[in-house]
Amino acid sequence: MLDAPPCKTVISRTLVLEDVIYIDAREGLSADMVLAASIGLLPPGDVKEVLGRISLTADVFDTAFHWTDIEEDGEKGLALSYVTRQQPLGTTSHDEAFSSLSRMSSELGSRGDIARRILDKIFEAESTAHGLPPEQVHLHEIGRPQALLNIAGIGLVAPMISAPGEVVKCSTITTGRGVTVTSHGTMRIPAPAAAFLLKGLVHVPGDHPGERATPTGVAAVSVLATEQSDTRPDRPSARSVGFGTKRFAGRLGRIVMMRA
Repeated sequence: MLDAPPCKTVISRTLVLEDVIYIDAREGLSADMVLAASIGLLPPGDVKEVLGRISLTADVFDTAFHWTDIEEDGEKGLALSYVTRQQPLGTTSHDEAFSSLSRMSSELGSRGDIARRILDKIFEAESTAHGLPPEQVHLHEIGRPQALLNIAGIGLVAPMISAPGEVVKCSTITTGRGVTVTSHGTMRIPAPAAAFLLKGLVHVPGDHPGERATPTGVAAVSVLATEQSDTRPDRPSARSVGFGTKRFAGRLGRIVMMRA
């Protein structure tokens, strides 16, 4: 595990950017995987700095942040996890969620509107699913600190690995199949909010039961990606893996990100 550096260090390094960032979401798509894989495309010094910033920001929200280097099936990557020291009760309102996200982004030193756009997408989807205006929607799992930290983290890292106007491509999304248990009860996969977010995106259920694509992951990709393609870069200049926490047929869910 890497030691977390002081939060106030300025990230001054710049990347030599290429033409395409490619997100392979055929084995999973969640916000923690997107964030982990994005961090993996940073230079090593920036990886340590970003992990430190997220850790210190999580502490502000009474949450412990952990990262683990994983090697499975010949692939090395990063997995992220959180432990909320005091589990929030009830739900999170529209204003509370955006207020928390704004505070997290400020603590992280994040600039731009990517995190806010992702959360806007989620509220739009939940609004459609519940038949309520977005301002009247209350979030369950997605309103908790760990989910909002993933969104804020993506808002920090995405501009560091991709220049404005650079092409970001995503593969076909594998949603999973069967049912999932949520705060609203048992639902078919994809759940209503996820199904709304998947509109206009190429997706398939895949071969194994369980939820592979979460609403936060789909919302993140819908903001970041400009097109979809299943043609992976032949010779990527950089490659990273973001592992999830669920196994499908014995194999951890994962996202692979590449710079072509």
